Amino acid sequence: MIRSLASFFLILIPLTEIPLQAQVSEETSRWKRTGSPNTYFHHIEIRDDRGQVIVPGQENGRLPHLGSTCAPCHDVEKASGGLHGGDGIDGKTGEPWMLLDSRSGSRWPVHHRSWNSFTSVEELGLKQSDLIKQFGAHDTGGTNSISGMASDCLICHMPHSYNFELRAKSIKDNKPQLASFIAMGLSDVNGALNPRMFDAENKVSLDLKGDAGPEACLHCHQQTPANNDANRPTWTHAEDVHLAAGMSCVDCHRAGLDHHIVRGHDGEIHPSGTPVETLSCRGCHLPEGTPVMRSAPRPEHRGLPPFHLEELTCTACHSGPMSENSGEQVWTSRAHRLGITRQDRTADSPPEVFTGILLKDEHGRWAPHYQTWPAGWVKSASETHPERVLPPHDLRTSLRRILRVRSDMVTELANTPEDPDRTERSISVFLGQQSESTAFISGGLGWKQAAGDQLTAVEMELAKSVEWKQGHPVRPASMSTGAQGCSDCHSTTASWPLLESEPKTLVDLNSNEAQKSAEKLNQEKTTVFDSLRWNLWKPLFNGRDLAKLILSGCAFIAFFGSLFRLFKSLDRRPS
Repeated sequence: MIRSLASFFLILIPLTEIPLQAQVSEETSRWKRTGSPNTYFHHIEIRDDRGQVIVPGQENGRLPHLGSTCAPCHDVEKASGGLHGGDGIDGKTGEPWMLLDSRSGSRWPVHHRSWNSFTSVEELGLKQSDLIKQFGAHDTGGTNSISGMASDCLICHMPHSYNFELRAKSIKDNKPQLASFIAMGLSDVNGALNPRMFDAENKVSLDLKGDAGPEACLHCHQQTPANNDANRPTWTHAEDVHLAAGMSCVDCHRAGLDHHIVRGHDGEIHPSGTPVETLSCRGCHLPEGTPVMRSAPRPEHRGLPPFHLEELTCTACHSGPMSENSGEQVWTSRAHRLGITRQDRTADSPPEVFTGILLKDEHGRWAPHYQTWPAGWVKSASETHPERVLPPHDLRTSLRRILRVRSDMVTELANTPEDPDRTERSISVFLGQQSESTAFISGGLGWKQAAGDQLTAVEMELAKSVEWKQGHPVRPASMSTGAQGCSDCHSTTASWPLLESEPKTLVDLNSNEAQKSAEKLNQEKTTVFDSLRWNLWKPLFNGRDLAKLILSGCAFIAFFGSLFRLFKSLDRRPS
């Protein structure tokens, strides 16, 4: 008994935190600290949900519980909150989760935060079991996380020994409580502890890290080109200039024990009240006064008119794809379940997400964005109700009864050479048996029933694209837009000002009515900049250097001409 108590107090030392000084209470804490920047090597017992120690081979039906295992040394409740755990203010729009339901052909961007253009969990009628199965693999959990699962400390603090795919499989098999233990090899799928992982004291040794490196973050915050060739070499050193310099994600995206992770945008107000201006692009590289980050290079921006820094974000030139690749399609961790092996992940795998789309942000500055389009079934707006989403699970029975859809609506209703209008006719028939306000969303447009089992396109708010800002990967100065001079943007060959990303239609609609109505609405779309104004400017770019020379010469002649006239007038004055 005495030995157990001694062991208990010896391990009351917390994980080394990434320092945000204002988050450390001045009062004496019940939680012990090492006071060293070095991480503490954990030699601990595994506990059940009541906090009782579990001995391998003597589980007696008790399951390991991560929160209870960490609780003797750490403030688990505090660590489960913060922005990373779904708490705190909503702030600027972030990446949505994507609900994909093949049986109803639905693809909805969803989030529990009240961000514009994202569908809410309540609108989609999702239960917690649905959220866990849909999003749990890439959600680390937390007090108010979208899945509602408990925090998984090990996925972030010990990623090198963590089998991410086993975690995903455990969650899919409805065993979220065991997911972290299975992923670490500490238990089997039934919760029985692995005796080979424990020593003679029935303890396990874990080399947990306060900062486990970029790999810990890239499980859930990664993007890669959708046409990625698995056989090509991966040049990891060119992915992000900060990682290439040996930095870690948390060098900028810092947090304390409460996991209020700094997002790194201009004007950010941290929930702790800690000043975080220096953790943004401008605060680090263009600080006012004395630089705080001593090793951060300060750009000169020679020849760049200052208004560019007022009209553009840093990421407009330094992040995302090269300008000639703007609008390329990518896979993201959340949307495409990266990290989980699949044979059917192709460039056409839903949803279609595009990168490097230049749009104005919340401050009115041009910034690169990710962009995607929703798809699914909706109710049109009425005098009493706005447009609203029809939850996928509410449609499955009627789709099965009317159209015989069993598992994949798009595939099962696809056009064939013998029946090229099968898809459109099927959707029209289905809409004909619903209320008049029902519509189908695809390709950035709403579709309603028309005569002759055809569809007609209508504008709908819920059909519009959704965007969120892009911050990474950051390119070095030599690869930034403008590194080769003004002509990177201001030339007749620059195409990005007229870039218009277009949604891929979920289904092929070939009737005259569908194509004519869609073409009419698509003509009303606009590009990044006004095309007429841009085309008027373009001819001037070719002769811009000559124009500068001529204007400089005119200014030179005018200056010396004025001096000549001045001296001449002085000579004519009577003495």
